Amino acid sequence: MMKSLLGAAAALSMLGVVACSQGPNEEAGENADNAAEQATTGTTDMGQGPGEEAGEALDEQTNGMPAGETTTTPATTTP
Repeated sequence: MMKSLLGAAAALSMLGVVACSQGPNEEAGENADNAAEQATTGTTDMGQGPGEEAGEALDEQTNGMPAGETTTTPATTTP
């Protein structure tokens, strides 16, 4: 009984991890945070840092489009 309960709990926790995905700007912010922490302290903190938070906000504003990219729209011509 206990093993099946633990197995079910583990499966549910994995679903939560899979459902949470990062956008490209959030990932870039996380990488910048990790690089800064590694350079200054020699360790990395797995918590959310300021770069990751800024990237997450940017992902929300741009619908997950990487910073610096724009959507291209076809040129319109007049007859």
